[in-house]
Amino acid sequence: MKTNYAAILSFLLILGLLYFSFYTHKPQNISGADTPLTQFSTVRAQAYVDSLAQMPHAVGMPAHQKVQDYIVETLENLGLEVEIQSDFAYKPGWGALSRAENIITRIPGDGTGQTLLLMSHYDSAPHTDSRGASDAGSGVAAILEIVRAHLVKGENSKNDIIILFTDAEELGLNGASVFVNKHPWAKDVKLALNFEARGSGGPSNMIVETNGGNGALIKAFSKANPSHPYANSLMYSVYKLLPNDTDSTVLRENGDIDGFFFAFIGDHFDYHTANDIPSRLDPESLEHQGRYLTALLDYFKDANLNLKADEDYVYFNLPLLKMVYYPFSFILPMLIGAWILFFVVLIYGIRRKEVSLASVGRGFLPLLIALVFAYILSLGWKLIRVLDPAQADILQGFPYNGYELLAGFVALMLAITFLIYYFFYRPNDAAALSFAPLFFWLLIATGVGIYLEGASFFVIPVYFGLLSVFLILRSGKHYLLLLSIFCAPALFIIAHYIKEFPVGLGLKMLVAAMMLTVLLFGLLLPVMGYYKMKAKLAILFTLVSIGAFISAYAKSDFTEERRFPNSLNYVYDADSGATFYATYNTHLDDWLKQTLGDNPKIGSEVYDAPGSGKYGSRFTFAKEAPKNFIAPSQAYTSKDTIIDRKRHLNFSIFPQRNVNDMVLLVSQETVFNKLSFNGQEVEARPGEAYPLADRNSNYLLSYRLTNREPLEVNLITENTADLNFTLLDYSYDLLENPDFDLPSRPKNTMPMPFVNTDARITIQRITF
Repeated sequence: MKTNYAAILSFLLILGLLYFSFYTHKPQNISGADTPLTQFSTVRAQAYVDSLAQMPHAVGMPAHQKVQDYIVETLENLGLEVEIQSDFAYKPGWGALSRAENIITRIPGDGTGQTLLLMSHYDSAPHTDSRGASDAGSGVAAILEIVRAHLVKGENSKNDIIILFTDAEELGLNGASVFVNKHPWAKDVKLALNFEARGSGGPSNMIVETNGGNGALIKAFSKANPSHPYANSLMYSVYKLLPNDTDSTVLRENGDIDGFFFAFIGDHFDYHTANDIPSRLDPESLEHQGRYLTALLDYFKDANLNLKADEDYVYFNLPLLKMVYYPFSFILPMLIGAWILFFVVLIYGIRRKEVSLASVGRGFLPLLIALVFAYILSLGWKLIRVLDPAQADILQGFPYNGYELLAGFVALMLAITFLIYYFFYRPNDAAALSFAPLFFWLLIATGVGIYLEGASFFVIPVYFGLLSVFLILRSGKHYLLLLSIFCAPALFIIAHYIKEFPVGLGLKMLVAAMMLTVLLFGLLLPVMGYYKMKAKLAILFTLVSIGAFISAYAKSDFTEERRFPNSLNYVYDADSGATFYATYNTHLDDWLKQTLGDNPKIGSEVYDAPGSGKYGSRFTFAKEAPKNFIAPSQAYTSKDTIIDRKRHLNFSIFPQRNVNDMVLLVSQETVFNKLSFNGQEVEARPGEAYPLADRNSNYLLSYRLTNREPLEVNLITENTADLNFTLLDYSYDLLENPDFDLPSRPKNTMPMPFVNTDARITIQRITF
């Protein structure tokens, strides 16, 4: 076989391995309506989603009760006895207070086992018109369908099965808090399976929630043998560093309940938006949740659920092998072994005069040049945002054309890397060139092995890279097809992060994708280094890049399917009488300009509002508006006295209109000896001398109202002087209110997620 044909076949084999890796991340077909009733069916589960996601149903919305009634009726029709658990909960850190109404039922086991919990949340994201099809209608629907199939089977299980659909998850994980802290069944739960979504497609990630070691949990998950496990310990390590707690986190922190958390994050631009509708939910992602549920319920319904362990495991999935795992105690020996093997192979090559220190050192130059280009190329996302500033208002950080942009940048980076190595090409120099990237990967593996143990499996592709280099040095030949197969671990373990990091964390992570592209290329150098067609491949990937960027440009506009998120609020200062319109948008579309004009004031110049939502967004632009009276809330004092030099103050705030949210501010210097909201006491967190001692702003509380229930505040403070509160009331009815003559929102736009928008806002100061 001629070398050029071998190179072509080798390249096609590498592309095939890469495709196969992504192909196995989730099911590629769905279970239809003809699936036996004893099995999970995605088509039947989708019917549940269609019913659940007909209208936005956040806490306090009219459709919230309809969705609750639908779930209760569905469970009762399955012969289950359903309970509604209703109570207030307060989320420390978030400062979130709301009433949660959990839906709970139980399938008894044979009386000899323990208790398994299946859970998801049924409220949708607030004030964004989100219908919650994916987040988390998909989780509710998957559980309803698997419970239906389980009951049709009529098989007895050893363990009890509790089904919990939490409420007010979007407001502060409050439903989970109400359950774990106040429901007697919570003490029975040994293991929880939680189903969620942070987008509307893609493979479903499995993440472990535990206070101890994950070893027993990972072994049990592997024994359950789901068909398409997509899980690795790096993603959990990253997850723990981000402010993205879930209901599972509350169960773990407050009840020491271990669990598995499943969520898909693809199409992140749909997350918490009006685009979270049934038609945009990827059926294969729903199928993936069903596959997990099928395998795990079948295993855990009879298994020992005492899965506490002291030892942590590194774990990751591979095609065909599914789950690979080993204890943390292996990390150091594997790192030491890799370093020893690196120097053994290097010395072996030098002694055989196949490589020299000079040729190895020369291999660092193209790699460093490529990494510099990777960083420069990653700045392209910032350039795109300058040229198209509207993209900055997609707060998820991943735009509608994000996949095309990512493909374009990755392809261009590959073209540049092939071109760099083309200029550094020398016959039979692949082994020498390979030492530099292997050295880099050893540094990375060592760093994460110390500081981010869950990612220490990055050392495994290094072993295969060193094996490839050793074979080249020993034989003096380049068996490209065999060496291409040795590239499989690198492709299977590393390649998907090039996609997952920017999709899940936004294109600000493009720099990580570019760096990983270069470093992954380096692991393939035992093969790629021998290619004489590097220039041709550079041209090929350049053409791919151009095609991807053209496709991205074609999707850069905003349509009814790709809607632009905008925000508009009317603010009334009840004390000064000032009124103004305000937005959180950095880019003003034509609709906003109709109200704000072409040259509105900077938001902070009109009113320096507190940060709103997940990202602490503040008003960007504002404009004075005609005065339109809005009834502010009324405050009433029920107790105000001094006892032992401490002030005891109890007061209530009653809304005078249909208020959806109240935000309460007070100086962060205020010291609270005791504080409670609607009977929910605020506890001092570890390290705090008193409740809310570590506040970094004047923000005190966000309260979501249902049925206009008042806010009751009880506090004890050493400050006997006046207490000055600021209250903001939000009513999300600005566009529908007949007192305002505002243009309708165009069909190619939608309410901006993660901020308070479309609201009539009153601001008032309350002094006690």
